[in-house]
Amino acid sequence: MIYNNCPLYSLESKKMLKYLLGITDNRLTKQNYIATLIEPYIDSTRKPRLIEPPKAELKSIQKRIKKLLAKIEVPANIFSGIKGRSYADNALLHTGPHLRNLFKIDITAFFPSISRETVFQFFREDLCCSSDVSCILTDLTTIDLAKSKASDIASIYNFLDNKGVICHNYLISGAPTSQILSYLVNHKMFDEMQKLAYDNHMVMTVYVDDITFSSKYKISYSLKTKVINIIQKYNYQVSKKKVKTYTKLYPKLVTGVIINSYGKPIVKNSIRNKIIIEHDYLRKHPDDKKRHQRLKGLLTAARQVDKHIFPTIYCYAFNNDKNKRTI
Repeated sequence: MIYNNCPLYSLESKKMLKYLLGITDNRLTKQNYIATLIEPYIDSTRKPRLIEPPKAELKSIQKRIKKLLAKIEVPANIFSGIKGRSYADNALLHTGPHLRNLFKIDITAFFPSISRETVFQFFREDLCCSSDVSCILTDLTTIDLAKSKASDIASIYNFLDNKGVICHNYLISGAPTSQILSYLVNHKMFDEMQKLAYDNHMVMTVYVDDITFSSKYKISYSLKTKVINIIQKYNYQVSKKKVKTYTKLYPKLVTGVIINSYGKPIVKNSIRNKIIIEHDYLRKHPDDKKRHQRLKGLLTAARQVDKHIFPTIYCYAFNNDKNKRTI
């Protein structure tokens, strides 16, 4: 990777860091205060998951950090919070003129497993920031549960224990910076997997905690084991339920995109159904702005996979806005 383009590279001055991030309140350079700006909780509406939303003042700074980190040049097969690269682009790299075998793997509780030390090491050793600057950047992008404002800390510890996570000072799940940092701070691990893929004539892509390999040739058990060993070598765990192998002629699900038995990407039926439901609802309730916006979001996501899907509904959703603005 090329770090020189990032304004944070070789940064040694805390004053310059505060200028770059727009920090005017010195409390935002202290971990004890930063930790109070995050209120973690367990969302149990569906499958239990850890939610860690930063408050507005912290989130705005994290957005600036993300913008600066985006200056770092990363490989073309990395889709972890990279501007201009989507979940659909990730899947499309596994399509082409030849049908492909596919192997995908998921890292368990990835963000909470990325320790504060791992994040600090990236800023200090890879970006070559001073210790003080590295410490502040780490504090702004990680959470110390013991210092946070979690209302039910016991449920969070229990959730992490069930996931096999022993670290309680880690990369924030809900921060704008977390996706890109999850790759950057672990690039050595992903580099090892990429070399393995290259040596075995495979395509590999990374979308946060989803790692996908595809090949014209059979993907051996030995190779899969090597991938898992690399992940475990860096102290991460593999979700066995999400380890999947697909043969050439079998439909494949890659980061929300179906690759059919002909090797063509298609939109998931669940998204198609949601679009139809929202359109039917809006035909009866045309003034519901929230549902209208939801329809547009679904169509935008679907058209990343299929540029021509639902042409009539697309015109209804987007041309209606143009018509309203001209009235």
